[in-house]
Amino acid sequence: MKKQATAAVLILVFLAGAALAAPGRGQAGVQARNRLRERISDLYLLRLTRALDLTEDQAAKLYPLLVRAEKDKVELQRRMAVDLRDLRTELAKGQPREETLLLLTDRIRQAREETRRIDADVDASLDRALTPVQKARYVVFAVDFLRSVGENLERARGLRAPLKRTP
Repeated sequence: MKKQATAAVLILVFLAGAALAAPGRGQAGVQARNRLRERISDLYLLRLTRALDLTEDQAAKLYPLLVRAEKDKVELQRRMAVDLRDLRTELAKGQPREETLLLLTDRIRQAREETRRIDADVDASLDRALTPVQKARYVVFAVDFLRSVGENLERARGLRAPLKRTP
């Protein structure tokens, strides 16, 4: 269960990152992305509660953990996006500075490791809090939920111009 759940959570982080990269400049774009991320998180918790048939005690234990983990990962994702943009910019230069490349690469790697650590902590907490049936339901739920969110994001992007990537 741990590998599948970790993969599912990493996909959720990726989707949140994709939402961060959504078109929209300035403060209005940032606010729209934040609202989207919050809505996805709220929907996730609501559907998780239903799919796993969580007790009040389980929900009380898991909600704060899941909300905190999501907030921490959003911040990591934001920093990684900035570092990745800077890395692309540096690589596009005729003579990229190796020190800068190493620094940015290391920061991105550290953020990814921290994301995996957060996911491992969430997995351990889920293992302790859920029954075997709930663990199995969680694996199915996570895959289905993430697929649904991904499809909806792709559909929404189809209504807008494609994302422009900087070199």
